[in-house]
This record gives sequence, C-alpha cells and structure tokens, in this order.
Amino acid sequence: MPRDGDGLHLVGAIWHFRYRSPDGRWREKSTGKHKITEAKAERTKFLRAFAEGLLPTDQARWTLAQALDEWAECRKSTKQPTTLPPERTSIRHLKAILGGKRRLESITALDIRRYQAGRRETVGPKTVNNELLVLIGVLKQAKLWKRLEEDYQPLSIPKQGPGKALVPDEGQHLIATARQRPAWDVALCATLLAYSSGCRSWEIKSLKLKDGMMGSDPPVLRIQRENTKSAAGARDVALNELALWALKRLLKRAELLGATDPEHYLLPANLSKHTHEKDPLHDRRGYDPSRHQTSWSTAWENLKAAAGMKNFRFHDLRHTFITQGIEDNVPVEVMMAQVGHVSAEMTRYYTHLSSGAKDNAVQKIAARNQGVRAVLEMAGEEPAGDSEIAGDPQSRTEEHGGD
Repeated sequence: MPRDGDGLHLVGAIWHFRYRSPDGRWREKSTGKHKITEAKAERTKFLRAFAEGLLPTDQARWTLAQALDEWAECRKSTKQPTTLPPERTSIRHLKAILGGKRRLESITALDIRRYQAGRRETVGPKTVNNELLVLIGVLKQAKLWKRLEEDYQPLSIPKQGPGKALVPDEGQHLIATARQRPAWDVALCATLLAYSSGCRSWEIKSLKLKDGMMGSDPPVLRIQRENTKSAAGARDVALNELALWALKRLLKRAELLGATDPEHYLLPANLSKHTHEKDPLHDRRGYDPSRHQTSWSTAWENLKAAAGMKNFRFHDLRHTFITQGIEDNVPVEVMMAQVGHVSAEMTRYYTHLSSGAKDNAVQKIAARNQGVRAVLEMAGEEPAGDSEIAGDPQSRTEEHGGD
C-alpha cells in the first residue's frame, strides 16, 4: 500500500487517508483523486471543514421525511403552539414536492429552485420562503446547508401594506353572506370576533370556556400566553355587542357538543375531520371538547367566494378592526393593549387609513386656519380649476404676443 508523507495511501488507483472521528474511532476517507497533488488539496479541504464542524452528520443519510418528522417533534418543545400548524403545512408540501424518500445529502440547489418555481404557481413568495426555511433548518442540522447557501436566493417579496381593511358596507356584506348558510356558522362567529375585537385566528381557535369572562364588568376574552405570538399577546380583550353576540352563539354550540368543563374548548374538534390513516383519531366520529378545532378554511373560502371577496384574508379582519379604531381616534396605546401589539409602530403598520379619514383630517386643519384663507382672499371662492392654477395657455399666448 504505497503512502506519501501526508498520510495518504493508495487503494487501487485512488488516494485515501485516515482521520479520527468525533467518537474517537479512526475512519478511512477517499479523496476520489488519482493525482497526489489533487488528493492532498482534497484532504486539506476535508480536515479544515472537519475542524470547523462543517462536515455532514449522520443525519445527511436520513430520508427527507425522517429529518422533517424529527424536526417537527423537536419544535413541539421549543416553540409556541401558534407556530406549529404553518410548519406542519410546510412539511407536507416539502415531502410531496421534493420526495419524502429522498436522502438529505442528495438535495441540490436545483431542487430548491424547482421547488420555488412550482410552489410559486399557487402561493405567494412569502409563503414559499417560509416553507423553505423549514428545509434550511433541517439541512443545517445535518451540516449540509453550507454547500447550498451560496446558490440560494429567496424569492423577492413586493413591498406593500399588510392587507386590506374593509369599510363598514363591505363588513356588513360579508356578515350578511355568512348568515345565509348554517354550515358557515362557525366561520360567521369567528369572523365577527376578529372583526369586532381584533383577535387573531389561532387565538379564537384555542379559546377555552374559562376564557370567556362573561361575568366580569365589562365582559372580556382572556387570551392565554401559550396561545398567542408574544408576551404582549397575553391580554384581556374587551368585547362589544357584536363580539358578545358571536361569543354567546359559540358558547351555546359548545354546550350542545358536550363542552361543559371550564377546561373544555369553545370550538370542540370534529373527529370526523381526522381522515389520515396514520392519525390516531382516524375513523372516529362526534366531537372532542378536550381538543380544539384547528381550521375553518373550507367554510371561509366558500364564504369569501359567495361574497365576491376571494382575495380577502381572515387576518385582514384584524387589520380592519385596528384601522377603524385609529380612524375613530382611539389612542394607539389603547389599540395596542386590545390587539396585543408590542410596539406602536406595529399598530400603525396594520392601519389602513381611508381617503375619507385623511380628507376629514385636512379639512379640520383648514378650518383652524381662517386667517390664512383671508390672506389668500379665498373666502366664498370655489376651488381653483386646473386652468386657473397653471394659467390658461390661450391667455398666455395673447398676453405675450404668441411665440
């Protein structure tokens, strides 16, 4: 077995070397090179990566499905429950498109670009980027991401506002449409709660009977820390008559479905929705008040379509609530406390001030400045037309004798 001074030795026509692995055992590694100079460079590159902790781990040989399932299990103990459903959705798409049986080490930058292109046909760039963050996390654990990072480019996200805010007529139309079908009742009540109190979707889904403080003065919804995004999200949400109507309706429904204990959920889980064969609740019927409903997407999508608002998001109901509050001069600090925002900047970001509100503001300011109007001799005048402001071209021609 010919050797050189750098610890390289030939196996057949290929140069190999030995190194001590983290478990203390000696392992043999092929350089894949025939020339000694190239083999030395490959050995140096490998040992440098080994010293910096950049070599693929044993997880690199796992299938994508194994790695993603392990990732999801670890996240349960480290993340808030509100972040888990979106990640589970991301995992489902990653398995379906990239292939759950693929080994992690076989995933290339081209696979990621193809994933971006395929998913972009049906969802927005932000969703695609968020899904790939899960894949990137898994690849980082296996020490495989460094080799792909240089070739990865997240999809660009157009800079725009946070969504749409409904005007009262649009809100009335949406609610009226929701009342047309009994099958949309949960969607109707959830819509009203978000529209009238600013609650997030997950905060509504995870409410327990004890969280509806109907006996307090005034009545409130108590949002628990484990069911919201941040410490600021744990709060008592004030309820107006619209939100109370929805809450009372949901409480009555919950009681009919067997939710009687304070620890039972306001929206008991429909067991017939567990259709996956590996789901432990598969083939069961009825409602389980010890578990909560996780989605109303089917009813919501059908409701939006019927109302002619297909591009309207459920989260936009929260935007609407914040916008209407700010337009009605509710102090920003009060809105922050109601909706659970950490900063005033976040509350302002979610605000969609209407052109009417802005016009009202500038008219009020103009009314305070009657003296300026007098100086400009505007009293009793109609607003100047474009020709008066810019000057009538014909009159200018006559005044200056033409060209």
